[in-house]
Amino acid sequence: MISRIEENDLGFTSLWSNAKKMECGTLFLNTLFTDDLFFNKLSDVSCISEQMIDESIKYFQKEHLLPCVYSVNYKELENLLERKGFVHHDTLHVLKRNTGENRKISAIKINTDTVSLWTDIFCRAYDCLEWGPDVTKAVENSLQCADYFIDESKSSCVALYEKNDILGLYCLGTVTDRRNSGLASLLVDFASNEVKSRSLECLILETYGRDNLLKFYSKLGFEQVYEKKVYTI
Repeated sequence: MISRIEENDLGFTSLWSNAKKMECGTLFLNTLFTDDLFFNKLSDVSCISEQMIDESIKYFQKEHLLPCVYSVNYKELENLLERKGFVHHDTLHVLKRNTGENRKISAIKINTDTVSLWTDIFCRAYDCLEWGPDVTKAVENSLQCADYFIDESKSSCVALYEKNDILGLYCLGTVTDRRNSGLASLLVDFASNEVKSRSLECLILETYGRDNLLKFYSKLGFEQVYEKKVYTI
């Protein structure tokens, strides 16, 4: 299950970032989203290689990005990172929700004519208005590989990515003045209904510990599968 979820994560990340295969990992870089640790990371590390870590640091620094490495229960890697000056920055919790009975929810699917609408909601939800043109480009370039939706009030957004019989839920956000009104949970239910209609196994999402959303997602029926430690310099 973990390997299939990781492939879902890597697949979606590659739609928004440039992926480079390293000795035993994948380096993702997106110089347009300089402060984002999801789209700029060394991930899928499967061996202990100081040379790979050093090369990754050089790639990050060349693009003026913060070096960031993800570890999935890999203590030897974490020890190496700490010796190289990395610190534990955050923990990414990976959650899943099995299919079940949900509310019948409608959502608006984004197409080439409405990408700017999704971009506007995303950028206001994540307080990154300066990313607008680049987000629009990323969505336009990935419309054939992922599905982008907004709620009917046009206040919340989500991206859905299907791989390995799993539906990944990414970029869930609600504009500031409409938060705490149940709009995000509506899109979660919509995504769960998509899992059922597509005959998939489960819905997954990832949330950073610093965002303090574990209780919120637990109330929506999500359970933790595993976690990833995020290391930065």
